Amino acid sequence: MTSSEARELFSEALAGELDRVTFEQFQIALQADANLSEEYREFAAFCAALRNSAASQSAAPVPDLLPGVQRRIRARSRGRFYRDRFAERSGLKWHPTVALALALLTLLALAWLGVVLFEAVSPR
Repeated sequence: MTSSEARELFSEALAGELDRVTFEQFQIALQADANLSEEYREFAAFCAALRNSAASQSAAPVPDLLPGVQRRIRARSRGRFYRDRFAERSGLKWHPTVALALALLTLLALAWLGVVLFEAVSPR
């Protein structure tokens, strides 16, 4: 087994996924090449450190960065983006909706009144 072939098997060897014959060839390649053996030890140490850091980070709470980012964007855009809650509640967002609803209600009332007056005036 060449050194490059052995390097490709680092992950499988560390996970214990190699069959017996391939693992023996892997061990022979490590014994034959000191640099390869050192690389495998570094790889194993790196994987162990990565597993340990992942385990410790999963227990740590994740900070909520969104409010701070939105506050900075609001400050830099002078309120154009991510307006504060007071501005969102007191803005003019609801006025066009109310005006449209009142216009439709008035139109319906006029149509109903027209139908009622037309029936009263028309002879039967």
